[in-house]
Amino acid sequence: MYEWNYFYGVLMLDMDYARNETRNHKEAIRFIQNELITKNYYYFHPAIFSVGTEEKPYCYDNVFITFGRSAKYFLYDTNELYNFILEFEDILKNLDFETAQIKIGGIYGDNTLFWLNREKLLNDKGSSLETTLEYFSENKIRYYENDMFYFGFGEINISTGWCEKKYDEEELELFDKIYPDFEYPIKKSIS
Repeated sequence: MYEWNYFYGVLMLDMDYARNETRNHKEAIRFIQNELITKNYYYFHPAIFSVGTEEKPYCYDNVFITFGRSAKYFLYDTNELYNFILEFEDILKNLDFETAQIKIGGIYGDNTLFWLNREKLLNDKGSSLETTLEYFSENKIRYYENDMFYFGFGEINISTGWCEKKYDEEELELFDKIYPDFEYPIKKSIS
């Protein structure tokens, strides 16, 4: 059994929050403070989230929301990892985010997971999507996709979504050993 001790992360809201009169940063705050608690998540609770700010000079265009907590015997099998990912992706579906990253740490090692919002990457030739996928391929970044997200392993630049520190083969082998039956997209719902 593997004992994970903590996780922390950041998600970057779309810069349009700062310019949109009807759908702004306050919507994200309302979701985190009022609706998140009703979901009865196991891993995520409103108290672990910052709510960011649009106030200058503490924010320039994009609003960042950070979060973190400690845990005991955390994500010890693939089913637990699936539940963790599904909870976080449910949160992401409720926020107009561009990029997100979570660092999971513990006694046996660390894992860094990232998400990119597919909708924010344009689909034209030479677009962010094409460039990002070429970058992933050229740099051998392990990533997966579903209808809404690109999900992968490695530390990303939150502003660009490009993987700054990819996993080496040893780290990926350890992940595969801990979670031998991991598949994405996940074919179950939150339990």
